[in-house]
Amino acid sequence: MSLWFHSAHTLADQPQTQPFSMPIPMVYERDANRAQWEYRVVAVDLREEPPLDEERLAALGAEGWLLAGAIQPPSARETSHTIIYYFVRQA
Repeated sequence: MSLWFHSAHTLADQPQTQPFSMPIPMVYERDANRAQWEYRVVAVDLREEPPLDEERLAALGAEGWLLAGAIQPPSARETSHTIIYYFVRQA
């Protein structure tokens, strides 16, 4: 014996309600002592010296410099011989 149930009502017929949620607070701060940042750019010509190694990066890190990025920019010729390192630290 099998039972078959048919309802004329579907989920689409149900009233749509929004779940209860708390408002998200917005916090605004005024700080006269905002962080100040220093920036340092180191360009290395690979024809004259090797890229920065772990020891040189560690020395810069000991001075508080954080490596933010490094690029090898395109040059007029097909190959670029320069790596540019970008560092930042809180002043």
